Amino acid sequence: MYFRIEKRKSNPLKIVLHITSFLLFLGSFNTIAQNSKNIENYTFDELSDKYYEYKFTDSLKAKKFAHFYFNKALKEKDTVNAIDGKYYLSEVYKNDSIYINYLDSLISKTKLNPNKMYPTYAFLKKGNLFFNNELFNVSLKNYILASSNLKKNKNDSLNYLLKIRISTLKNFDQKNLESLKILLECNQYYIKNKSKVSDNKHSAVLMNISILYAKLKKIDSSNIFINKAIEFAYEKNDNFLKGYCYYLKGRCFFENGAYKKTILNIKKSIPYLIIDENYRNLSLCYSYIAKSYEKLNNEKNALKYHFLVDSLYITTKIPSKKVKNSFNYISHHYKDKGDLKNQLKYIEKQIFVDSIQASVGKNLSKTFTEEYDRPKLIAEKQKIISELNNEVSFYKKSRIYIAIVLILSFILFLYQFRKRKKQEQKFDNLTLKLKNKKEVDYSVNSSTSVQKTLPETIITELLAKLDSFEKQPENFTNNKLTLSILAKELETNSNYLSKVINQKKGCNFSTYLRKLRIDYALDLLEKDATIRKFSIDAIAKEVGFKNAETFSKAFFKETELNPSFYIKQLEKKR
Repeated sequence: MYFRIEKRKSNPLKIVLHITSFLLFLGSFNTIAQNSKNIENYTFDELSDKYYEYKFTDSLKAKKFAHFYFNKALKEKDTVNAIDGKYYLSEVYKNDSIYINYLDSLISKTKLNPNKMYPTYAFLKKGNLFFNNELFNVSLKNYILASSNLKKNKNDSLNYLLKIRISTLKNFDQKNLESLKILLECNQYYIKNKSKVSDNKHSAVLMNISILYAKLKKIDSSNIFINKAIEFAYEKNDNFLKGYCYYLKGRCFFENGAYKKTILNIKKSIPYLIIDENYRNLSLCYSYIAKSYEKLNNEKNALKYHFLVDSLYITTKIPSKKVKNSFNYISHHYKDKGDLKNQLKYIEKQIFVDSIQASVGKNLSKTFTEEYDRPKLIAEKQKIISELNNEVSFYKKSRIYIAIVLILSFILFLYQFRKRKKQEQKFDNLTLKLKNKKEVDYSVNSSTSVQKTLPETIITELLAKLDSFEKQPENFTNNKLTLSILAKELETNSNYLSKVINQKKGCNFSTYLRKLRIDYALDLLEKDATIRKFSIDAIAKEVGFKNAETFSKAFFKETELNPSFYIKQLEKKR
């Protein structure tokens, strides 16, 4: 199962499917001719559209646009579009050798002096042609040649195009998990490089991932990628892509046993598959509708769609497991009717398709094993051998690195040891200082500056009130306390209080309050073992700070120690 959203080589069946379109074109041809602009002014996209417009209705006009497309590309030295031009010519003349010979000439000209684009791109396009013609083994051989060139001349865009094709062939070889892994990698690349990727390529990747998840019975994952594809289609307002999404939804409904919804959704997708000439997927659509009718016990419609699978096979000769299943159903139908002649006919068809699949599968598996997977394993083996050879020198280097690390570790240990000793010394000095300090004295030597501006009686009165304030922890452990609040409590004004604290206490109000609280914290931690078990945040709030961070900063500023270290040392002493 593989979705591609791109123009592909025509098939005789398309002529039948476009009869209606042909009649419409005949009716409107004169109007188109009158309104058409000078062909010299057409862009490549416009020329391509014109080619496909006339491809099934007027071969002469189609040839004209194909030739002009190719000649325009040659004139502009545009090799990529020249390749497309040759493809159109091979289609309209029904001769693949036109296209293959041109690609071979490109390969011959560039293989001795390769670059990021060629001959890789030519091998990739050859592989695509053989893929579309169901020659999967030959297709894979060309992809392997493209891969070999990419190793020497890296090109991410071509690399991921190639990965998608390899994934598709892995899928045909029944290696679904390997195929899925590759596509998920491609999806990640396309997400990261949206500007480098066409909408069609990314949407095709999303849909193929969904299909693989459905095949692996991971319906939830399949639905996730269906929804991504649908979201993508609506974002780009792409009705063609929306049509493809109907198939995906139908496939998941089938896996969930919702057979009526399967039929409804897959039928909606059929017109888009016909337009895209995607007959492999069209055959699968008919097959899923047939199997859904089987599940609903509607034998008449089941047989109708199995015959559509057969009819499509007669025209396209595209074999698959689903085609074989349809032949099996039809042969049993004729057996039940007693029609031995037709029963034998469809048994023989089954055998023929089975032999083709076995041959293709065997050759494809052999090529994957011998020319793709095994060389990758050999390359990995050589890489490991190289790494093992480097281990000796790495071991020598490692010994030097280890010696350097050990020396640095020893230096770091000495630094930490000395730092810890200094902290312990600071702790001892602090505890000794606290032990010898009977009462905290926050006053400083008298200064005449306050006396010059404030009466002596006011200064004396305020100092007495501050002394009383300092002796009651509940006064200064209120974390909402401010200079103005304290001034009101002491029945004075903020200006007087600030001047007295600055001159008599030797610091501003904030520092004065911080010192009070830290001294209180030191005393509390020294005397109360329960407090030492509190978190730093709880201790901070207990002594008047709003949070652990402001408390820790204030504590370090006053003591040059962290609260946690101080508490730890107190516990050791006890």
